[in-house]
Amino acid sequence: MKIILFGASGMVGAGALREALNAPKVESVLSIGRRSCGVTHPKLRELLLQDLFDFAAVEDQLVGYDACIWAVGISSVGLDEAAYARVTEELTLVWARALLRLNPGLSFCYCSAAGAGGKSMWARVRQRVEGALQSMPFRHAGAVRPAFIRPGPGIRSRVRIYQAGIVLLTPVFPLFGRLFPSLFTTSERLGRAMLRVVEGRADRFILESADINRVGAQT
Repeated sequence: MKIILFGASGMVGAGALREALNAPKVESVLSIGRRSCGVTHPKLRELLLQDLFDFAAVEDQLVGYDACIWAVGISSVGLDEAAYARVTEELTLVWARALLRLNPGLSFCYCSAAGAGGKSMWARVRQRVEGALQSMPFRHAGAVRPAFIRPGPGIRSRVRIYQAGIVLLTPVFPLFGRLFPSLFTTSERLGRAMLRVVEGRADRFILESADINRVGAQT
């Protein structure tokens, strides 16, 4: 399987990249983003774009892939709906449609967020993205909605308050993870769950944290 991965410089994407590179079934990974993920691996190639909306010149490099894992995300704090949707919705769907056009039969996994089924502005935007992706003719498609994620070794969140929470909860995370699987997961299980989605091994389109833990435990 040849995979295109977006967001590998972030916490979720870094975890997905690590699992993809370790997976025997994954032949190669193309990481696309504005900044380098900082990883060197024989399976990995990077494509850095200053403007992610402007990729017409590199379309010839986007052909021949089996799946896309989307882990790009921004906070909605301080943004109105148009600004938040610009990255969360427009960018995601522009790439999804283009990659599907260039790679018929592509599979797609989208990283959403816990609470995306709610009524807040950011949740409405996420729901529109999920619905649009579900309606596209991907071979396999799904959306993961992780809640609190414990990152693997060497992986950090760029959101300071989130990283502070990770540090505080580290001693009790194993216990909380067992007691509250609907609220806690790990970057390893999340990364594996995203791989299972594009492999067609997930049993539903939307995977909440408990589903992520279950599907991500599959070998």
